[in-house]
Amino acid sequence: MLRPKARGVATLHIVTAILGLALLGYLVRRVGLEALMQSVSNLGWGLLLIIALGGLSHLVKTWAWRFTLMGSGSSVSFARLFQLRLASEAAGLAGALGQFFGEGLRISAISRDMPVDNCVVSVTFDRTLFMITGGMVSVAGIFAALFMKSMTPTLRFYAVLFALVLLILVCLPAIAVMSHWPVLSASARRLTGIPYLRTRLGQALPLISSVENKLFNFHRRAARSFWASLSLNLLCHALAVMEVYLILWLLGTRIGLQGSFVFEAVTKLVNAVGSLNPGNIGTYEGGNILIARMFSLPVFIGLSVAVARRLRAIFWAGAGILCLLLISRRNTTKRADDYRETVDNSESTGAATSDTCRSINAVIFAGRTKLSLLKIAEIPILLRNILSARRAGATRVIVCLDPDAAAEAQHQLMQVRSLSYVEWLDLPIGGRLRQLLQEFTAETENSLLLVDGNCIYHPAVFRQACKWGQDGALSLISAEESIGMHVLSASFAHEAADRWPQGISSLDELCSWIATTGSIQYETVAQNLWQRVASPEKCLAGERKLDHWLVKPTDGVFARMNRRVSVPISRRIIKLPVTPNVVTLFTLGVGFTAGMYFARGGYWNMLIGAILSVWASIFDGCDGEVARLKLMESDFGCWLETICDWLYYLFIFAGIAIGLSKAIEDATFIAWGSALLFGAAMTFLVTGLGRHRYASAHPEQYLKLWQASVERRRSNPILYIGRNTEFIVRRCFMPYALLAFAALNIMKVAFFLFVVGANLAWLIALYSYWSFAPTVRPELRNTAEFPGSG
Repeated sequence: MLRPKARGVATLHIVTAILGLALLGYLVRRVGLEALMQSVSNLGWGLLLIIALGGLSHLVKTWAWRFTLMGSGSSVSFARLFQLRLASEAAGLAGALGQFFGEGLRISAISRDMPVDNCVVSVTFDRTLFMITGGMVSVAGIFAALFMKSMTPTLRFYAVLFALVLLILVCLPAIAVMSHWPVLSASARRLTGIPYLRTRLGQALPLISSVENKLFNFHRRAARSFWASLSLNLLCHALAVMEVYLILWLLGTRIGLQGSFVFEAVTKLVNAVGSLNPGNIGTYEGGNILIARMFSLPVFIGLSVAVARRLRAIFWAGAGILCLLLISRRNTTKRADDYRETVDNSESTGAATSDTCRSINAVIFAGRTKLSLLKIAEIPILLRNILSARRAGATRVIVCLDPDAAAEAQHQLMQVRSLSYVEWLDLPIGGRLRQLLQEFTAETENSLLLVDGNCIYHPAVFRQACKWGQDGALSLISAEESIGMHVLSASFAHEAADRWPQGISSLDELCSWIATTGSIQYETVAQNLWQRVASPEKCLAGERKLDHWLVKPTDGVFARMNRRVSVPISRRIIKLPVTPNVVTLFTLGVGFTAGMYFARGGYWNMLIGAILSVWASIFDGCDGEVARLKLMESDFGCWLETICDWLYYLFIFAGIAIGLSKAIEDATFIAWGSALLFGAAMTFLVTGLGRHRYASAHPEQYLKLWQASVERRRSNPILYIGRNTEFIVRRCFMPYALLAFAALNIMKVAFFLFVVGANLAWLIALYSYWSFAPTVRPELRNTAEFPGSG
């Protein structure tokens, strides 16, 4: 049974919910249901853009949360964080208690992958930053409202007073953190005086103190993550302003960006007041009507804005409920799997040990250290080798440097990236290398990768070397010349340490001696996959080869044409402190702008939208190019790009549908538009499932794997058609087709072709998914013959 206090809270929520529903009914009756429905129907296909914008906002908030995970972000996938975000937001619609439950859900779900105090800090900091940035937006919006002519002097006075109070409330958390006010721990200690709470809070005091200390020091220890999360939260509020602007624009009302900014700022205050009301039902709609009256807008406009945003929230709340069910089911399954694993581990420890994958240690020789510090694509050559070895699977990285330049090299490299996992050793190595070999063989059964630090290599070369798992030694050669990369198996390294001759002090001397043992194998590497930088003049040759590595083997004619423009742009972007994910979001913004122009209708707007779509296609290559140039590839970035690609198609298709609907008054057009969006959604879903099944470890290589699988079934007519027409739906070709259709003013033809193509695409993708299901997943070819892999 519920305690009296709990029953009182529940009763209060029921009463406020009933009052809210009554207020909503009164507002709808006052406006008129028919007038409201007519106003909402004016949104048309624009409602899809509003929903898509809401999804983008959730993605940005998830990204901001990921930055607060205090170095543990890589242990939790972005997809899982996104699911938790949606589930938490869905619970938050129930009011303050729902928000409390949602935050607890996030903490509980990620506590399996990181310490509990880090989980609490992450969720608390994420929520606090969102509230603080929301308060900043509200304060700025209120001050912007002071310049509105419709405000009376009395209202201006109260607005300034309220803004100052709100500004103080926003500044208080910042002051508390900067001054290290022990608000949490001191409050907890005082509450331990209550007998009922003494035991529980007494046990939780160490956790509370740890959380408080980490909250105090987060902005110092992880300054970049702090500012990144703060900026993304501000971007999320900016998207909310854009949502207001878009809704009012679709309703035929123009108040400008400043007016939309004020509208959203005051709406946040309405949300804060209505947080005690479950779902903010009634109070939210009434608040929007009052805000609309501030702008001298009709009452039904304010209610229509509230209804449109409510529909968007309901859509994503439904997605959040589905995520909540999936999370619950996954947790139940995981508990059962953990139990089975505990039982199985006791019986199969020996077998598990024998199946463990062999790992590798890397030793990078930078005998000519100053040359190895020359930059290729703004990154020192030595750093490229360190990062590439680490990405290829090296568990331990040792760098051998010239003593005269060792301190400068370490300082310069540490300024660029965090290299806490690197061990530094001064040359000449002599007997020290022999000691290293003995340590390696004594501590682990890892192979040993030897790398010349004055060469640059394609990542596929590192993968080829690290994948080699035979006994003896491997030397990679090109045109009968050693490329400076060698692999020693654990057993051979142990023998080499015992038979070490005197006088070996360099990598070349070591490899020459290994060749005399007769236990060495050779593998050939293409000449264009590596470059020795023996002088500053050779840097130019390295730059040219690096540009060649940016081209993927799956690139077609239009993709290679885009590379001619995107590569020079990417070369300039890498000089700026910009990450590939920022480039991805900028590209999405260009695609969204193109969709907006399509939605305006008319020849010139359609043409401008098509031109922007082409530029979005060009910029679409920049994020991957920047990631490869700066060695910042990640699974998260790949999935983010995939999601943004899907949103791009949604923006373009919805924009074209809205723009054409203004010129076509035919009921069948709605059916055609629904068929297009259904086909696009099914294509995204099926290709996403295929990518997860066949390339979850390397999602960026899904297209290459799919093409390879289809090539083995060339006699199948359906797969043959799909293989030879898949380029049509790719972002490198479709924008140019759009440009041609827009220039010829035949966008209706393009629209119906999209309807047919989208539905054929998902049918072929589904057929491929089931056709490949019984087969073994194709192996990723890591040989250095494929310069575009990865």
